[in-house]
Amino acid sequence: MLRRAETADLAAIQALIRAFPLQLLDRGEGFLADLAADPDSRLLVWDRGGFAGFAMVEGMYPGVVNLSNLAVTARGKGEGRALIAAVQEVVFAEMAMHRIFLDVAADNAAGLRAFEAAGFVREGTMRECWLRPDGIWTDCHAWSMLRREWQARP
Repeated sequence: MLRRAETADLAAIQALIRAFPLQLLDRGEGFLADLAADPDSRLLVWDRGGFAGFAMVEGMYPGVVNLSNLAVTARGKGEGRALIAAVQEVVFAEMAMHRIFLDVAADNAAGLRAFEAAGFVREGTMRECWLRPDGIWTDCHAWSMLRREWQARP
């Protein structure tokens, strides 16, 4: 089940972000609290009888959101793909958005496969777009999906 994050969830979300510093952008617990309170955004918790992951959906422009972080605790079991599908439902059905975009580090093979399988379209490469905590600049691939593409999926 996907639900809105509560204050009690922030520490678990922050811990998962810190567990994967080369895949997830850490903007701090204060940012998470602000995002959770923002009416144009969603800080979402993947609840599978307990905390199993999260997604950060940031309102950017009218009709457009950025999926800025997404992670699950159980990797390699299809949970990421299930979470992506649930996020798409929230973005397009509940929030009535036109477009969702995101970027994935070029060396995050699992993330790239998951978003491609979910029907996102790769728009290009942003060269050295992210200075990771290890001090290395990394390329990111830009992806998006439009509401009509989501509606047309089988």
